[in-house]
Amino acid sequence: MKVKIEKVDNPSHLNIESVEIHNDNNFSFKFYTYGGYIHEVNIPISNQEDKTEDVLLGYGNIEGVLESHGYFNSIVGRVANRIGSSKFKIDNKEYQLYPNTPPDHLHGGKVGFNKKIWKIENTEETKHSIKCVMKYLSYAMEENYPGNLDCTVTYELNNNNELLIDFQAISDQDTIVNMTNHNYWNFHGHGNNYQNNEDHIVYINSASICETDKQSIPTGKILEVQGTKFDLQKDFLINEDFLKSGGIDHNYILEDQSMTDVVARIYSKKTGLGVDYLTNQHGIQFYTGNMMLDRYIGKHNKSYGLQYGMCLEPQHYPDAINNNNFPSPILIKNKNYLSKIKIKLRNDF
Repeated sequence: MKVKIEKVDNPSHLNIESVEIHNDNNFSFKFYTYGGYIHEVNIPISNQEDKTEDVLLGYGNIEGVLESHGYFNSIVGRVANRIGSSKFKIDNKEYQLYPNTPPDHLHGGKVGFNKKIWKIENTEETKHSIKCVMKYLSYAMEENYPGNLDCTVTYELNNNNELLIDFQAISDQDTIVNMTNHNYWNFHGHGNNYQNNEDHIVYINSASICETDKQSIPTGKILEVQGTKFDLQKDFLINEDFLKSGGIDHNYILEDQSMTDVVARIYSKKTGLGVDYLTNQHGIQFYTGNMMLDRYIGKHNKSYGLQYGMCLEPQHYPDAINNNNFPSPILIKNKNYLSKIKIKLRNDF
């Protein structure tokens, strides 16, 4: 195991650091303290362990990260996903949020956690694991959310080839919290097999989703997936017809929060590279890049486009604060919020 931490020169002269962690099996990842943006995830090619593929979309340089209006690979909060009509009530008081997808609120607002600089608190190194602990204090009424929210995010890579992300928070006032990671995966990599999302296999261990309206706001209804395009309970091949149908951008309901069973999986038929997901959260948003731009200047001299990446985002249900039948996203004053994500990186599919 080894770790390298460096200052990142940038045109805005912000105090940004990069952290690069390698395990003993040649798996590695690199991230910036700006937004917790994960710049690379490198998986060795089976039977060619000295060669790796970067399986994460991303910006070609730090300027792209700073200028981005998107959420590539970042920490998302305070509240990930959508809040209908950009408002909610807590303790009988209504809060009006910024409508960055009018009339609704998305991924924390105008300047969410993906645009904050997270301070490295410490790194913890053992023979089998390296953790980096980062902190950010979100002051009361930042983006119009109540309460001073003290946030801690831990990124870890171990010799089991697991990328672990833990989100913790505590508030001095009742508030709402729903933090997640927004990685854009493409397991074809950036090499000879580079292409859009076609020829990936996806599996999600979920029998139901949250129904949404045309604005992607949940209606409050829970829909069974059996017999629909949303049924991913058996390995499903992403093909051209599926992408042309609009793909998927829905919250899947997870019955298992034990962190012992795989709740979701994606891998490339071309490379055999992919991931298993485990989480303690009640839902996981699956997004097939249906609203990506036609062109991004990416890494490794690649230009990404529509439906070139896929996201799995463990979290609360979208707009949970405005749906009483959903698990509550309210964080009670002085109680601890903890969201755990385990991403098993694999090259053996």
